[in-house]
Amino acid sequence: MCLSVLLVDDEKMPREVLKNYLPWDELQITKVTEAEDGQQALELARLHRPDILISDVKMPRMNGLELAAKVREMYPDCQFVFLSGYTDKEYLKGAIKLKAASYVEKPIDLEELTGVLRDIVAELNTRSLPDPQLLFYRGENGDFSQPSNGKVYKYEKQKFTALGNLIRHKRRHEAQEALAQLYRDIRQCEGTPPEVVRNIYCQIVFLLLAAAESRRITAVSQQGDYLLYTAAKQPTLQLLWKALTDVMQEYFQAAENNAQDLVTRVNEYLSRHYMDCTLTVQSTASDLGFVHTYLCSAYKRNSGLTINQKLTQLRMAQAKKLLADPSRKLYEVAHSVGYSDGKYFVKLFTKEVGIHPKLYQENMNCYEE
Repeated sequence: MCLSVLLVDDEKMPREVLKNYLPWDELQITKVTEAEDGQQALELARLHRPDILISDVKMPRMNGLELAAKVREMYPDCQFVFLSGYTDKEYLKGAIKLKAASYVEKPIDLEELTGVLRDIVAELNTRSLPDPQLLFYRGENGDFSQPSNGKVYKYEKQKFTALGNLIRHKRRHEAQEALAQLYRDIRQCEGTPPEVVRNIYCQIVFLLLAAAESRRITAVSQQGDYLLYTAAKQPTLQLLWKALTDVMQEYFQAAENNAQDLVTRVNEYLSRHYMDCTLTVQSTASDLGFVHTYLCSAYKRNSGLTINQKLTQLRMAQAKKLLADPSRKLYEVAHSVGYSDGKYFVKLFTKEVGIHPKLYQENMNCYEE
């Protein structure tokens, strides 16, 4: 949190001492503005909206208490620290009435003032934290300038019964739309306790687990504990619902994967894209319409290889073919089979094939299969 301070004193020396010798960086104070009397300070306050006002009490044109009263009207959250060489009770009464953070006597003790400012900064940091419930609904980058709308989500059992039927009967599009609508409805009800929303999440997870168990979709049914743990782990509604959307997508993908053999689809995709240097398992899963974690586990279970191992096999096989041309440079071969880093290609080829690619190229007739 970055804070600003307005220093006000009709004497130049105290202002310079405070500006030059207080540990502003340590206090998270990034802007320090000076004024030589209350009237000038009021004008600067209108321009800069200070978080903290450090002011001498007795000044010409407008004293510190008068200044603070006017600033308080404009910025109720501004914190005041009064400086004075006087112990007049009337000044102290005025400071108390304005709910000043502190009243420091001159000559100023810098350590004392630093301690006062440290306490003020801690208080301001606490105030700046958004309400935890609003944070849940709006996320860390949300707009917290408006209060909660106070609406509370009304649980309707028939909606969850209908969603369960859609899941069981593999009506994917309708189930996903129902889930999206539920998210939109809950998002508009910021008065609903997050614990209630997490309970709704768990109920939907149970629907998915029951359906997965009945269809023997172990990739989903075995995640039960993890999915329920996620309910307490996710800090915002958006992340909670993303986790729910992902597992629903995984359920439907697993339920529908009989349409085409998953291993065949992945192998065909890799054969078409192995030369792409930006190809990753994540992008492969995304392009094929699978959740990354599900695709990795399903492919390994059915092929005995990881997707990266299969991709490396394809690339090494093609590299061998290209190395048959003695005029080809190693970096050209590397780029042609999907490696932007020639040194990495050489290292990987040597590991996988058992010989440096240059030696392979020079003696390729000995290695032809």
